Amino acid sequence: MVGAVVVHAGVAVGEGWHLRAGEPHAEVYALRAAGARATGATLYVTLEPCCTHGRTPPCTDAILAAGIARVVVGSLDPNPAHCGRGIDLLRARGLVVALVHDEACALLNEKFFNFMRTGLPFVHAKWAMTLDGKIATRSGDARWISCAASRAHVHRLRAEYDAVLVGIGTVLRDNPRLDVRLDGTWRQPRKIVLDQHCRTPHTAQLLQGAPIIVAGATAPTTAVSTLTQAGAQILHCPVDEHGLVLHAVLTGLAQQGITSILVEGGAHVLGSFFDMGLINRATIFIAPKLCGGATAPSAFAGRGIELMADALQLRDVHWHTSGDDLMVTALCNTPSVSPAALQEPR
Repeated sequence: MVGAVVVHAGVAVGEGWHLRAGEPHAEVYALRAAGARATGATLYVTLEPCCTHGRTPPCTDAILAAGIARVVVGSLDPNPAHCGRGIDLLRARGLVVALVHDEACALLNEKFFNFMRTGLPFVHAKWAMTLDGKIATRSGDARWISCAASRAHVHRLRAEYDAVLVGIGTVLRDNPRLDVRLDGTWRQPRKIVLDQHCRTPHTAQLLQGAPIIVAGATAPTTAVSTLTQAGAQILHCPVDEHGLVLHAVLTGLAQQGITSILVEGGAHVLGSFFDMGLINRATIFIAPKLCGGATAPSAFAGRGIELMADALQLRDVHWHTSGDDLMVTALCNTPSVSPAALQEPR
């Protein structure tokens, strides 16, 4: 996601943003809006201008043609094909280029930066829990822990991610749709189910959206065939003593073009991602309710840790109200690329 503003004599004379893949980049829209006033102006852009010809021509060509005198770049492009080259090219042609390493620009593209750095999808874990840390009652009932405002926020979150992921337990218990159900037109994510033995019922609601069922190599052939006929795509991944190997799952999903995933649970899935250190960001909705019960599940199952000194310390924590709930967002184990961690070209 990229935005750009052209400023001439202290006045913003053009702005633009990248609408979607294949469309002109933000700089092009901003320069078009500025017209002749771009000559001698300053261009502010959140991400380093591209200098290669892909789906669209290089933005550096458009900047040079417009007569821009100075460019302020919010963050380097971590793509090796571009990183630093656009800045080098503009400086070589006499433009003044300032790289400011703005953290807000890094946050804007944390999913893309992470994918460029690791080759794996960005994983955002989301869960709702009561004030005493329960994600369901002792009978498994979880509708609804969070308030209506929080549930609407989750739908908006889904629209920001390539895919939504749950485990087979959630499918069997809740029969979820995993789609975005808000007024207006919203981007719909892919649906992913971790289902080692292909137990997803052929009547499951999420099958209407052509989901990806992640299965083990020994999943029953008949079950695989039934789900395929129902519209599912089967992704076979290796298993170990703990179940599906999550790193292999993420690698396989990345090969499907999925660069960001919202993980919605349940406890075993969240616990597995936690144990493997694969959660990049977390959003937790804490409802002002008490549930109790020694057998009522908490957010994370899995192995967990033994010593409090080994607990995962969340970073960049933000606290908000969401209706009657408290919403906490934070970075977890694997941060996205910080622009300051990339070397400015010399």
